[in-house]
Amino acid sequence: MTERRREARRNGKLLMRAGIIVRWAVLTLLVCLYPAVAGAETLKVHLNGDQLHVDAPDLRFLSQSALTRLREGATVIYRFRVTISASKTGKATAEYTYHCVFSFDILEEKFKVSRQEPGYRSASHLSESAARDLCLDSLTIPVANLNTSEMFWVSVEYQMEDRQSSAERAASRSVLDSLVTIFGQKNKSTPPPPDMLRGGPFRMEDLRKAR
Repeated sequence: MTERRREARRNGKLLMRAGIIVRWAVLTLLVCLYPAVAGAETLKVHLNGDQLHVDAPDLRFLSQSALTRLREGATVIYRFRVTISASKTGKATAEYTYHCVFSFDILEEKFKVSRQEPGYRSASHLSESAARDLCLDSLTIPVANLNTSEMFWVSVEYQMEDRQSSAERAASRSVLDSLVTIFGQKNKSTPPPPDMLRGGPFRMEDLRKAR
């Protein structure tokens, strides 16, 4: 009986340890996943005059690939698609497209950002976070296009664009590439889908009171 009790105690201790390990593993997984889950609905907006501006201070949309290219002296362009919808996953009732161009001064280690369209805005000698914030703040929504009393959601899709001039494309193409293009269809990899940030519901009456 004594040996059986000892064996039972050992098994009980092993089960307790296994349970503790499982709980810690679950907690660790939740901690790792929390930023992604929490960041999915962190977009906010604020009213300034007749324009709504996007707020997402925790969004680090400049990828490692983009930062590497910037520090190598290249220019990086991000495309933003801002949509308005009546519900969280509803059809867009309004849509706006913006392009932000980033560059990096290697000597001063400062960023420059400019919004190319619609309209032109530019600022230089910025930190990485300041450049990101300025870009996001330039994503505006005309208040005139929004109903004052109805709730709405705002979504922002963003993606780094890989633009090449026609001269660069011509220089990078070999004779074999040209022949393949003429006599056959090349296999092209599908570009990754844009990332998205969503926020809401908002209402213009509440936003005006919050100012």
